[in-house]
Formats: sequence, C-alpha cells, structure tokens
Amino acid sequence: MIHPPPGAVAAPSAPTRLLLTTRSPEETIRLGQRLGQAIRSNLFIALSGDLGAGKTTFTKGLAAGLGLPVTVTSPTFTLVNEYTQGKGATTRRLVHADLYRLEGNSPAELDGIGYGELLDDLEASSSYGLLVLVVEWADRLGSLLPEERLDVEGSADEDTPDVRGFSLRAWGQAATDLLQALVE
Repeated sequence: MIHPPPGAVAAPSAPTRLLLTTRSPEETIRLGQRLGQAIRSNLFIALSGDLGAGKTTFTKGLAAGLGLPVTVTSPTFTLVNEYTQGKGATTRRLVHADLYRLEGNSPAELDGIGYGELLDDLEASSSYGLLVLVVEWADRLGSLLPEERLDVEGSADEDTPDVRGFSLRAWGQAATDLLQALVE
C-alpha cells in the first residue's frame, strides 16, 4: 500500500501535485507499477533525489506497469538503457537515462546520448507506439527540460531506511491526467 505522508492535504479533483510515501522497496515498485499501468500517451518523467532515494526502484515498477518483462538496471555507467516490446502502434518503449555522470546541461553531452532524438520521439504520433522517457538526475537539464512532463522527486528517510517520500508534480495535461488516474 502507498501511504500519504503525515499531515498530507487531500488531493484536489484534478491534482497537479501528489505527495506519497512508500515503506519498502516493494511498495516503491508498486507505486511505479501503478503509474506505468495508467500511462496512456508519450511521457517525459523527470526523476530527482539524492543517491538511494528510490529512483531506479521506482523505474523497475514503471517498466512492470508498462508490461515490459525486463530487468531494469541503473544506467549510471551506460547513461541510457532502452527496453522495448511490441511492433508498430503496439510498441511500448521505456528509455531510462541517467545524467549523474554528465557535467550538466551541455548540449554536446546530451547530443552524445541522443537526447534531442528522444525528445523528437516523444512528439511523434501514437502510431509509433508508446514511449516513456525517464531521466534520473533530470534537474541537471535546467532549461532543457521539456515543459510538459511529470516530475518525480524521491527522498529517503534517515531514521527509517526503507521509507521513501515521493513528490509527483504534473506539468501539462497528460501528466495531470496521469495523477488524476492515480488518485482514483
């Protein structure tokens, strides 16, 4: 079960921000899975949070929710991992990037990992299937973040090792609809 943090305010009918707490890695995976199951259109997910905040664990659940039977690993050293299933309009793609080792929002570095092409793919027609682009350490993109996205910020609880807090903030209609689906 995913728990609202103590003192959390009830979500409005069309939330633009949700605060959630998970109490184990399994709950963090289930949070990502619920989100993945609710995604209906191409989406950019900007992940942030300190090391150990649950970003990759959340992404494992996201892949499961998208129906991708894969083992998600952190792309810290490879920079980008791509998981795909299906063909044509039924394709489901999860592209998982990690900017931890990059210097920042350098266009040359981002071109090296194909960031521009991935953003172009997000804008493509749904006849090419579903694409979810998850970027860890997305705060390093600065002004290069897309305007429409879902920000997911994870934080670890110092006193309780398995507890993670997640702040989900919607930017744009698709992300707002997604948060609404999570509330329902």
